[in-house]
Amino acid sequence: MFFEIIVAAFFLGYLVLLAALVGRRFWPTQRTNSVEDREESLPGYSDDSAPKMIEVINVKKAFDHPVLKGVTLAVARGETVGILGRSGTGKSVLLKLIAGFLQPDSGVILYNGREITQMSERRLLEFRKRVSYVFQGGAFFDFLNVRENIAYPLRERGITDEELIRSRVDYLIDAVELDGMGDYTHDELNAGAKKQVAIARAIANEPEVILYDEPTTGVDPIIGKSLSRLIRKLNRQEHLTSVVVTHDLKCLEIVADRIILLEDGRIHFEGTPEEFETTKDPFVFAFRTGRRLETLAS
Repeated sequence: MFFEIIVAAFFLGYLVLLAALVGRRFWPTQRTNSVEDREESLPGYSDDSAPKMIEVINVKKAFDHPVLKGVTLAVARGETVGILGRSGTGKSVLLKLIAGFLQPDSGVILYNGREITQMSERRLLEFRKRVSYVFQGGAFFDFLNVRENIAYPLRERGITDEELIRSRVDYLIDAVELDGMGDYTHDELNAGAKKQVAIARAIANEPEVILYDEPTTGVDPIIGKSLSRLIRKLNRQEHLTSVVVTHDLKCLEIVADRIILLEDGRIHFEGTPEEFETTKDPFVFAFRTGRRLETLAS
């Protein structure tokens, strides 16, 4: 948890330099259209005309042993891809590679057609502004209340207009369904609420991509379903491209346009949630039902 907070603070700290290096008009204080109004205009992954936002091409990564053994995938603009797999199959490593926290041993990672491993520091700073990361533990800054947590990346970016910050934070508190909880501190929030704060903080600077690392872990099934619906709503409302790493099949049923199942460092299955539910693949069936392959074969 402490490591996540340090990494989150470091990641958001890049925004200070961005204020000086990258000029960009700030956001509107609120979204005026409803989710339903915007849904028709959202590009889905099945739309061949939708540009690829993220491409991972034959990526390999090892530590003391091979973790990823040649992974290739693409995420279209506006798509939400869910990544499943048993512990140790490389899900979180893949997410950190996409975020630029780790470098691949070989292979290519592209963001909007540009290889992030070859970016200059200036381009890398711009990339990190456009990509947010929601850590497994939420990385709630326990020395700040809810409002201050959500405002943190705005201040780190160099925004000094307090009215602008207040309007943006008010919008986000409402968007993540934390009305009346702006002054709450770490000890006054349950695990689900802390994750809601983390999601609000992640979208504060209007990124194009959000990477979620186990967003429903550590909460009960009811809160997990509520968080999943919130993620789905915000992804559409904010026109986000998302990658969600999770063990929670129910979460992906709600949020994912496409599911990828990793096994032994490679992609074993890729398809829609409906295809994931109906495939005859024995490994997918075993994973989905929690049964062992040798049991199925007997």
